Amino acid sequence: MNPEPIPQDLIAVHDLLKETLVTARDRAAPCEYGVAVFPRTGRFGAPVFGIATSGGESTVLTYRMLQSLVELPVYISGRVPATIREGLSYGPPRMIPTALLDQPVLRVGFTCCIGSSRDDLDRTQPLETSVFAGDLTAPIILLLDARPDGWPQ
Repeated sequence: MNPEPIPQDLIAVHDLLKETLVTARDRAAPCEYGVAVFPRTGRFGAPVFGIATSGGESTVLTYRMLQSLVELPVYISGRVPATIREGLSYGPPRMIPTALLDQPVLRVGFTCCIGSSRDDLDRTQPLETSVFAGDLTAPIILLLDARPDGWPQ
């Protein structure tokens, strides 16, 4: 079995995550948990999403983990309200096939609220985007109110 390589810049990613959490808390945001999604090389050199948690854990983002994030309110970089979807399709959330649950995620979808808060959803058009693991060049910091089910500390 070919082990997944450990990313070289993991400390810098974790420091950025901790800094973003502290900044959000200073602004009285209710963020108690943070995740950095960053570019990582998986098995056989394939691009995948790595994650680093606010508790210091690091692993590869799997569809099982992503499933527990779908439709949870998150804040990108502590400022942009958003929701996450599986990235395989646009529109309403769909069930992730059981065969994919423990596989690395290759595409993540985001629906970003363009207004100054989630209350502006009725007045502004949300921005939908999808990020492919091979195109990610810098970390995406996601802050949440609480740790999602099944996620490491």
